[in-house]
Amino acid sequence: MHDPLKAYLKLQEKLKSATNDKHRVDPMAAGFDVDEAVRLSSSKHHYIPQYYTEGFLAADRKMDVFDKVREKIQKHRKSPGGVFYEVGRNSTDFGLSKPVSLFEDAYGAIDNLLPAAVKLLRSDPELISKEIFLELMAQVNILIIDLFWRNINTDQLFEEIYAKHKITVTVNKSNILSEEQTEQLKTIPGFKQLTRLSLFQSALHDALEMEPEGITTGNLIAFEWDQICIGDMPFLFLFPPYDHYSLNRVPAIIPISKSKIYLRNIERTRSFDFSDTCILNALIIQQSSKMICSANPTVLKAAIESYEFARKNNCFEEYSNKLFYD
Repeated sequence: MHDPLKAYLKLQEKLKSATNDKHRVDPMAAGFDVDEAVRLSSSKHHYIPQYYTEGFLAADRKMDVFDKVREKIQKHRKSPGGVFYEVGRNSTDFGLSKPVSLFEDAYGAIDNLLPAAVKLLRSDPELISKEIFLELMAQVNILIIDLFWRNINTDQLFEEIYAKHKITVTVNKSNILSEEQTEQLKTIPGFKQLTRLSLFQSALHDALEMEPEGITTGNLIAFEWDQICIGDMPFLFLFPPYDHYSLNRVPAIIPISKSKIYLRNIERTRSFDFSDTCILNALIIQQSSKMICSANPTVLKAAIESYEFARKNNCFEEYSNKLFYD
């Protein structure tokens, strides 16, 4: 559909279905075919969905890539399918002929909901009324949840949550599982992935239940040039979120495309210039673990220079304050 506004309006009914769990992947559902699931299972799982990455491509639908581990720009430009993925990340071996990507399919259901909202945010501002922008603010929160809890950079955070996670099975309000039985449950194939998916769905449910008018303040800023990079941790928080509530409300800067950013709860009122976006890109490099990409090689090199200066002079906190405050 070429009209981003019409596509977005259709999204509203899909989101209503999502709140009723109609998009869940349930292995016990009627008609679920194990052999078909095995046959169709994927192995290349993107922790940054391709619909989001596509907003940062050059005219040739590729990007320059800075390899943070090796600290150099890769020789060959990459397409959206060639970045931000891990093989078998959301697959599980249930003793079948090959690992099954049930959990990837569940995340993929959300990927089918968000592109319309993201495309509208990237479109002509005149298409976005005040009422629709309030709804889009809520959808940006869903986007953050999607990119945050699937991300490789939150793996350690999830491991800490999972280690403390207490499993209960109650009968007449009494827990019937011993601590040893609880730990045994955690060793069942796929149980950890199921727990992470449940955490993701819980955060998503909280975001969908919020009233748009009570969420936060937001501002969409467009630049004349393509000057925003995308990293494997793509957005900035003023301070690390610690629960679902703060994830939806912490002041944040979210790149929408290579030429647009969304500001949530930001106190700064000064306009952003190229030096500010270089700082933004440098901070994205600093918090990403593997790569940062850009449609424009000049922008990428400027971002790397800004990052290296901040690392040498220990001024990342100063960088952050400049973006969030006047």
